[in-house]
Amino acid sequence: MTAAVAPRLLTALPQVYAAAAVRLALPLLVLPLVASRVGAEEFGRLGFILVWAGLLAMLVEGGFLAAATRLAVAADAPARWRLAQQVFTARLALSLPAVLLAFVAVRWAAPGAAPAFGDAVAIAALACALGWPATWYLQATQQLNRWSRVEVIVYAALIAACWAFAKSVLAFVVLQFAASALLAVLGWRWLRADLAEAGQGAPLFDRAALGPGLRLGWKMLPVSIAGAAYSVALPAAASAQLSKADLGVYFMADRIVRAVLAAADPVYSLVYPRIVALFTRSARAALWYAARWAALGSVAGAVLFLLVQSFWPGLEPHLAARAGGIDVQQVHAVALVLAWLWPLLLGWKFFGYWMLGSGRHDTAYRTCVVTGGIVGVAAAATVGGAHGALGLAWTSIGVELLVIVVAVAAMAASRLRARVA
Repeated sequence: MTAAVAPRLLTALPQVYAAAAVRLALPLLVLPLVASRVGAEEFGRLGFILVWAGLLAMLVEGGFLAAATRLAVAADAPARWRLAQQVFTARLALSLPAVLLAFVAVRWAAPGAAPAFGDAVAIAALACALGWPATWYLQATQQLNRWSRVEVIVYAALIAACWAFAKSVLAFVVLQFAASALLAVLGWRWLRADLAEAGQGAPLFDRAALGPGLRLGWKMLPVSIAGAAYSVALPAAASAQLSKADLGVYFMADRIVRAVLAAADPVYSLVYPRIVALFTRSARAALWYAARWAALGSVAGAVLFLLVQSFWPGLEPHLAARAGGIDVQQVHAVALVLAWLWPLLLGWKFFGYWMLGSGRHDTAYRTCVVTGGIVGVAAAATVGGAHGALGLAWTSIGVELLVIVVAVAAMAASRLRARVA
C-alpha cells in the first residue's frame, strides 16, 4: 500500500461516510438495546466505564492526532517512519499511567464503597484500545477513504455481535474492546506495510524515540485531554454527584448527540490536511476554505436540529418501550439542550482546524481548549453535577461557548502583539 495522490473530496466522502454511518448506528441502535436488557442502574454503570475509558484514552492517544498529523502531511517516507516510532514508543509509555488512573477513578467515584476491581480493569483495557489507532497517519496520508472499508466491516460486526450477545455490561465492554483493539492493530499493520521500505524491518518500538515522541505530543496532549472534557470528562467529573440513573440518562442523551457530531468526523479528517496544504499558498486562502465549510456545517446542524424535533413525538413511544426503565422524557429534555451543539460545533470546528493548521495560532488553540476543559470539569464537579443531568447539559453548552470566546480573544491578542512588535 502506498500513500497515493490525495483523492478528490467528493470521491472520498461516500467511502468514509459509509464507515461513519455504521459508527452512528452503534449508539443509536445498540445503547437503547443494552439499556433495555440491563436496566437503568446497570446502564449507568456502563456509562461510568465508558466515559472514564474515553477520557483516559486521550492520555494514551498522547496528542498525536494533532501534532503528528501536521508534520506527517508534508513528510517523506523516512520521516514518517521516524514519526511512527516516536508515536508508538510514546504510547506504550503513556499506557501505564492510564491503567493506574483507571483504578484511581473507580476509588474516587465511590469513596465509601468497596473497590470495583472489574470496572477498573474494564476502564483500563478500553482506554488503551481506544487510544491506540493509527488515525494520525491515515489522515495525514489521506487514506481514510480506503481505511473506511475496514471500519465498515469491524463496526458492522460489532453491531451484530452486540445485538446477539450484549446482554450484560461485561459482554458489551468485551465486544467494544475487541473491536477497538482490532482496529488499532490493523491500522498499525497498514502503516507498517506502507512504510516497509523506509522501516527496513526495524521494530516500531525504539527506546531512543521515547523522548522525542513525548516532546512531540506534549504540547497537544493537554489539548486532547481538555478536548475530551466536553464529551467524557464532564460526566466523569460529575459521576461522584449524579446517581447512576441520572448518569445513565445523561450518557444516553450525550452519546446520541455526540454520535451525530461524530458523523462529521470524516469531513474534518479530509478537510484538515487540505487546510494545512492551503497555508502554503496563503493564510487567507486557508481561512476562506475553512469558512465555507463552517457555514455549510452550521446550516446542516440547524436543519438537523429542526428535523429531530419534528420526528421526536413519533419516536418517543418506541424508545420508551425499549429503554429498560430509563426516563425517555428526561433523555429528550437533556438531548434537547445538548443538540444546540449541532449548529454550534459543526461550524466552529472548521475554524478550530484552521487555527491548528496555521502553525501561528497554536497558543490560541491550546489556550481556548485547555481553558474550556478546566472550567468545564470544575463546573461539572460542582454546579453542573449538583443540578442533575439537565444542569450538566447546560454546563456543556456553556463550556463550548467559552472556548469560542477565548479562542477569538487569544487570536486577537496574538495579532495585537505582532503589530506592536
